[in-house]
Amino acid sequence: MKKDSSTFGLVPDKLAKLWTIGGDQEGDGIERTDDQIRSELLHDFLAEKMPVDQALAQILPDVLAQMCEEIKPFTGNSFSQLILNPDSDLLVLKRIKDFSKEWRKKAASALERDVIAAIYYAAIASALVYHGQRITSFSRDALKKTFSSLIAKKWLTGDLKALFKKAIDSQNLAYG
Repeated sequence: MKKDSSTFGLVPDKLAKLWTIGGDQEGDGIERTDDQIRSELLHDFLAEKMPVDQALAQILPDVLAQMCEEIKPFTGNSFSQLILNPDSDLLVLKRIKDFSKEWRKKAASALERDVIAAIYYAAIASALVYHGQRITSFSRDALKKTFSSLIAKKWLTGDLKALFKKAIDSQNLAYG
């Protein structure tokens, strides 16, 4: 994930701490809850674009690879657009799932890990809903339990909650 120059390269946890400190100094006493932080992280992460596939970038000449990296923000779809689009290719959803799995390992905080896990499971739910296929080895019962748990999260977007609900109701999880 590319760091936003407007945040001077600070990770969300450090920004949150600075905002809390700044809020205390101004005397407003407003502290953000973990759910508010998760909600903001989810919004930010869902707006991110899929990174250029490193295997593909390695076989491209350096100039072409650099060009792909530079035009990526103008051509790629965000995670949200890919996950919620019924026309997204199944391989793209698998790539999001795999990318999220690796991305979660590098997360700076438990809050980030929670949000990235939601994106991971959203890719799985999207494959179930829009392609009728499971792209995970998790059992049907485990997926139903996880999707139900995610639906109950206050910080999750309405679109993702609806996707998880559809996945639970799909034939691919209804029996088993």
